[in-house]
Amino acid sequence: MPGNGGPAGLVAVPGQDVAERTGPGPLSTVARGVVPALFLTFDQFPRLVGRTLLVVAVVLAVPLLISEVTRPSSRSRGVVAWVLLAIGVLALPGFLRPPETEYGQQKLFFLVTLTLLAALSTAVLRGWSDWELFCKLVVLATAVLAVAALTADSQDGRSAGFGSNPIWLGRAIGVGMLAVAWLYFRRRLSAVLTAVSALLLVPGLLATGSRGPLLATAVGLFALALAGLRRRERQAKKEWVGVTMIVGVVLAITMMPWLRPIRLHALLTDPEDELFNSARGEMFDHTLSLIRENPWGVGYGNWSGAVGLLGFDYPHNLWLELPAEAGWLIAGALVLSTALVAMRLWVVARSDARASLGLGLLLFSTVAVSTSGDINGNRLLFIALALGLLILRRAKRGGAGGQSRTGSGYLRRPGLVPPGPADVPRRTLVP
Repeated sequence: MPGNGGPAGLVAVPGQDVAERTGPGPLSTVARGVVPALFLTFDQFPRLVGRTLLVVAVVLAVPLLISEVTRPSSRSRGVVAWVLLAIGVLALPGFLRPPETEYGQQKLFFLVTLTLLAALSTAVLRGWSDWELFCKLVVLATAVLAVAALTADSQDGRSAGFGSNPIWLGRAIGVGMLAVAWLYFRRRLSAVLTAVSALLLVPGLLATGSRGPLLATAVGLFALALAGLRRRERQAKKEWVGVTMIVGVVLAITMMPWLRPIRLHALLTDPEDELFNSARGEMFDHTLSLIRENPWGVGYGNWSGAVGLLGFDYPHNLWLELPAEAGWLIAGALVLSTALVAMRLWVVARSDARASLGLGLLLFSTVAVSTSGDINGNRLLFIALALGLLILRRAKRGGAGGQSRTGSGYLRRPGLVPPGPADVPRRTLVP
């Protein structure tokens, strides 16, 4: 079959390059899995360790990104271009109206450096082995963080682990739970290891006492499991188990007060006081008024002075922070991009298992940014958006790929597997 063979006689598929059919080498796989995992979790470890992990991530990310972008048939160039454009648009108000405060200057600086590089790091993921190793490393890192949360001293029912903010710690552990669920649904993690991981991560998340990450984790897991149920080539029994367990845990916590953490119990028993008579309620009201009066925004770092709440630097809600500081147009573009990527991931989840993970992470981060953090503290949202776009580009250019471990597209033995929507992606040798 001249002109249709690849290395080792693999059948070539239009739109699928050799590197993805065969998969990268083991050292390349390790490097590609490590980079985005480090950018997700480095700042939850002790300062010296976290800075070391960040340096390692940057040192590995730069050559990998250059290699990926210059590769002739790379599918990551579009992701890199989108990230550069998105961060450039978000940073534009800061350049047109330079920040007036030290906090605003710091926010703009980290946006165009750390947040930008963290989002770009997702473009190095290529084959299935990269994605699976990335998730396994996230599970390993967050398991360590969960142990730290369980063993550290807590104040008012909130553990800070290695001294991190309990909210950021809770979010990191929540991402680990999504990774565990996806690996289990993909049959890449045994039931025993899944149970052990859950017995560490769930108590660790509860120990942080952070309600936003807890809600975000529930939403993300539910979305991941539901998207997995759309898979058309097999019966998703494990996803049904996952959905049942999530619903059961939520009902148990809701109906059995003794299972609730202290701060969650306060929210469920007196939601009006927790939501509207608290500092967040005051910030919410002031920010809405500011948004109505300033359609072009007040500039990065100027929210506190504009609303008169000098004890806070940001409104603890990214969907309020962006229109207040960057303006309606830029905030609306981010909202629209998030909605479009989420809808497309839901569709693609029928044929690509990575889309269920991308959807879970995106909805997790969408809920999480609504409860705390500024644009830099919420860099997970931009990582999730970049991952989602990477998944969509691979699905568009390579076809389905739900079961292939090395890439997207069909590789089948001619004459033995009839074509049709029921095809299962596979890799075979040419007879």
